[in-house]
Parts: sequence; structure tokens; C-alpha cells
Amino acid sequence: MHSLFVDSTSGLVIGLLDSNYSWVEYMSLDEKKPSEIIHFEIFNLLKKYSLNLADMQCFVSNGPGSYTGMRLSEGLAQVFELVHMPVYSFYHFDVPRLSGVPRGFWATNAFKGQVFVYNWNGDEVEKHLLNKDAFFIEEEKLGFTLDTSDPIFSNLVSTKSLIKNKAPEIFSKVEALKLRKAPYYFRSLDEEFH
Repeated sequence: MHSLFVDSTSGLVIGLLDSNYSWVEYMSLDEKKPSEIIHFEIFNLLKKYSLNLADMQCFVSNGPGSYTGMRLSEGLAQVFELVHMPVYSFYHFDVPRLSGVPRGFWATNAFKGQVFVYNWNGDEVEKHLLNKDAFFIEEEKLGFTLDTSDPIFSNLVSTKSLIKNKAPEIFSKVEALKLRKAPYYFRSLDEEFH
């Protein structure tokens, strides 16, 4: 069974995985607004490989990231579920652990002058929202991030890269664990929109 992958947490990534969770095609489409191209790109990908959504499953990254971006991919996931397509979802801060990293931290821009930091050591987890000017990196070799385009995260490993390079390991675990996580927002919706 083929799998569709959609990640609109930061930019847009659409991919097609084979039955062993190896990439058939991986597209990072950051040059245009995701909402303008997501349907067209998925349609073209399915057409290119003569695939029918009814015969597939879907993996979605559900955050954290852009509120609007996460709603875009989660909206698609909910439509797929309506037609009984298997849908799995995970968070970017889970990706290092899914790929076998036992401890570290994941940090990303949380907007509004803040940085979101997720620390883990085995099963121990801490989550923090910090003011951007108070954020500093102690041990770069233990660090991961969503996107390395912001200079303060440039020395960290991108979880987008892990997904691209360790797809079989990550997606097989997501499916085995039957992960279906709700969108993860940095702040409550009341805080986000006030």
C-alpha cells in the first residue's frame, strides 16, 4: 500500500511512500502559499503514479507550527477519514525519538517573540515557551528544529531532514503505534487570537 505524506506546519511538503515507507517522491514546495497549491500538487502526484486515494493511507505532521498551516493538513486528514482512509499523525518534536534519539531538545519559532522548546530524556518530557531573547543553545549536538532558516536554529538538525532521510524507521513506528495526534498549537486558542 502506498502512503501520502502531508506537512504544512512550515511551508509545504508532500510525499509519496511505497509499502516499505521509502520515498517514491518527496516535494518541498516552499515557494508558494500552501493553501494555493496543496490540492493541485496532491492531484498531480496521484495522477503521475496512477494511484487512487481509496487504496492509500495518509501521514500528517500535526505541529507544532503555523496555525493556518496545521489546519490545512488536518482538514485534509479529516476529509480522508470521512472516506475511511487510514490516517496517522505525529508532531515534529516526536520525530527524533521515533528515529531512535534517546535524549535531546527540539526548538522552533513560536511567533509573537517566543521560542517553543521541547526537552526529552527517555520518557521524561518538558515543554516551555520562552521569550526569544532568553533562548540560548547549550548543547547543539542534542538539538533539533522544524526549520533551520532562522539563524538562531541554524546549527540544529531539521526534523524535516530526519523525515526525509529516515522515512522507513519513522513511518513504520507511527503506523505501529497507530498515532493520530490532534494539532499541537504553541498557545491556547484564546491566547493565540488575543
